[in-house]
Amino acid sequence: MSSQTPSQSHVIVIVGGGAAGLSVAAGLLRKHGDLDVAIIEPSNDHYYQPGWTLVGGGAMSAEETHRQEQDHMPDKATWIKDAVVSF
Repeated sequence: MSSQTPSQSHVIVIVGGGAAGLSVAAGLLRKHGDLDVAIIEPSNDHYYQPGWTLVGGGAMSAEETHRQEQDHMPDKATWIKDAVVSF
């Protein structure tokens, strides 16, 4: 998180709201609905990157890989709209 963001504490923090980060968060929350999970992702836009190989092959348009991040954020996860600059 940036130095301008107040400190927050969560049981699990996932860096990145791409397909992998969202899948991990959703799976954890499906098994443990009361788990405190946060996802750090600054972008409002979500691009399904695995679909880009289909774009390259002409089977999908680039526009079809774009969604709104909020539409895929697990309901019980805390979305921290910020970027990670270091670990």
